[in-house]
Amino acid sequence: MSKDDSESKGFNWNLVALGILLIAYLFSAGRFFIYSATHSDDGDNKIVRVAHWQLEPGYREALEWAMNEYNNLPHVKEAGITVTQMALPTRVYPQFMNVHLISGTAPDIAAAGMSTIIEGSSIARFYASLGEYVKEPNPYNSREYTDPEMEEELREYLAVSPWKETFLDGMEGGWKGELNDYYSVPVSSFGSVRMFYNTKLVNEAKEYILANIDKKPQPEWLQQVWINDVDGEVTGYLPDNERLRTWLDKADVPPETLGQFILFCFAIEEMAIEKDRSTLTPISVGNYAIGDPIYRYQISFFRHLGNNQIEQNGSPGISGLEAMDALHRGAWTFQDEPIIEFVKLAKLFSSFYPAGYMGLDREQVQRRFVSGDAAVFASGGWDAAGVYKGSQESEDPSKRFQVQIKPVPTPAPDERWADMLYYLPSEANFKAGVPLAVNKQSRNFDWSLDFLKFLSSQPINEEFNRRAAWLPAALGAKPVESMVEFSPIIEGYPGEMTFNPTNSRAPIRSKWQGDFKLMVTGEMSYEDFSNGFMEFLENPYQGMQGYWYQDRQNARDRTRALDRNLSVEEFFAAKDHDSKVANRFQSLFYQSLGSDEGVMLDLIWSRLHPGEPFPDID
Repeated sequence: MSKDDSESKGFNWNLVALGILLIAYLFSAGRFFIYSATHSDDGDNKIVRVAHWQLEPGYREALEWAMNEYNNLPHVKEAGITVTQMALPTRVYPQFMNVHLISGTAPDIAAAGMSTIIEGSSIARFYASLGEYVKEPNPYNSREYTDPEMEEELREYLAVSPWKETFLDGMEGGWKGELNDYYSVPVSSFGSVRMFYNTKLVNEAKEYILANIDKKPQPEWLQQVWINDVDGEVTGYLPDNERLRTWLDKADVPPETLGQFILFCFAIEEMAIEKDRSTLTPISVGNYAIGDPIYRYQISFFRHLGNNQIEQNGSPGISGLEAMDALHRGAWTFQDEPIIEFVKLAKLFSSFYPAGYMGLDREQVQRRFVSGDAAVFASGGWDAAGVYKGSQESEDPSKRFQVQIKPVPTPAPDERWADMLYYLPSEANFKAGVPLAVNKQSRNFDWSLDFLKFLSSQPINEEFNRRAAWLPAALGAKPVESMVEFSPIIEGYPGEMTFNPTNSRAPIRSKWQGDFKLMVTGEMSYEDFSNGFMEFLENPYQGMQGYWYQDRQNARDRTRALDRNLSVEEFFAAKDHDSKVANRFQSLFYQSLGSDEGVMLDLIWSRLHPGEPFPDID
């Protein structure tokens, strides 16, 4: 053995690891010291910190504007109050909040959510309940602040109504049902998912269709679009009629019906081949489910799947358990027309997606659209500002384009699937979002609450969301023009009256989502998909037996957790005589009375499966 080898073997690498840990600790402690020093109150000045993860274009600038407006109010300046923001990436935010909420150093105001330690009823441990404050009028909605040109009746209503009644959703976005109280203040709304269209490609596709529609014979791709009845089987998607010709003659107008949308996608696909534009695709889609337009149609098809057999417990809506049990016992099957037709539409749509689309993330999907390599992109209002900006950023002026926003199209009465898609789910039950909660340990609680009142007031909320290019949450606040199309559509039927397979228990949801994607892309046959799923439901742990057992166990666990929380709140109510604690105790007590420890599931099981013992997986 050489001398070098001997020295190498004698070296203690544990000391290196210890040194790295020590350096990491000192770095972390230093960062925490700097953070505490730079974010603490400064003498007579009090700093109110607002933490959030909204890094979309415009939001931070809009929030900075609102903070500056508030900081410059005479009574705020006199009190030495300064409101500042801390914008954190979504990857950092959960851990940041977990650490600082536990250590008592969390910001005064924070965007509710993301943090695992404040899920469900645990939010009351770290954030203040606001129920006693939302019943009083918002002083920043008084006539002193609102626009004199506003409708007089609305202006008076805002001035005298309880704060919670001045929100578009009645402040439901800040309500916690399990705690029976308000725990956050919503300040914006993203709106619903819409279709973004490249107007330049819309016009190009229309010209391409018109150039081919009068050819004799028509190209094969165009012939397969027209509705035909061949031996009792309907093919095609729309008729060549006056309505279609009228749309084709309109410049800058995206497809108005589902049939026109399908024709448009076929045209984009053929244009890409003919003009050798290999990167051009009709619809930009990735692994981000919200951006896949096919799911906007799913529950509309599924509402036809024997709902009279699925709805068994008399309560509104259809749970995943009820729907999957109905499939398991044959109340509906994979051979039913609605699901077969949905699969046909899903396969058609997927043929318009980019190759390997399941490997594309949200940013890649959006980048493809703003670069002009996709005609359509589906998303919500949170992406609107970035898309509008990106579509105008190309250094080549010829590649810039205008964006049109439209709802997901439905078929006209004489188009394919009109008998099943005459309505999409209503969006009337929307809730305002971006809820901001007040840290229970904040030393500046009153000023934190005051700032949230200011931010949610009609005049400030309108301007704040205009700058952020989002929808306002305050009643009477007008949305910026670019966001009008994201406003909720109240027509349609309640989405709760059907079922969504992805709302089922995790193993079943994963099986459905994974195999469904393989099936629509042609990597799995429909027969293998349906047979495989039915076999999976027979699995005693992950299938229906485990579903029933786990749902009842969860109901029992919730009841017991509720009773434990009730005991804690009862102790604090007796000890501190705090009205807030007493209110929480009363709320938990009423919830405890209504909790059934899974008895309702036992009753449903006995009605659906008479004479059979309740499933057990022990």
